Amino acid sequence: PASHTWVATNESGNVVGYIVMRQGVDKEDMIVGPLLSDSIQVAQKLLYIAAEATDAQKSAERLRIGVPICESGNPNAVQMIESDFGVKGGFEFVRMYSKKPNYCLNKMFA
Repeated sequence: PASHTWVATNESGNVVGYIVMRQGVDKEDMIVGPLLSDSIQVAQKLLYIAAEATDAQKSAERLRIGVPICESGNPNAVQMIESDFGVKGGFEFVRMYSKKPNYCLNKMFA
């Protein structure tokens, strides 16, 4: 399946976010993840750009977004996909790590 990656940088050239979107088993579905960002604003821009570039925005029900939920939840990510993109919930998935991730999960939007 085809996949695409977009990276956001700040004025200094530092990476402040990135998104990967790939074609699902059903060729019309687009699976989002990972989507990591320093802010919800950058995450929104990346998701809009990726959805527009892959034509997924025309059909929100074809977007598959797995939002990682941790002990504190992930309200920014849930709000973004539900209110901005009309996607309810996304899909269930499991991420396995050999050790605790060294990044903040509240920066992980998908």
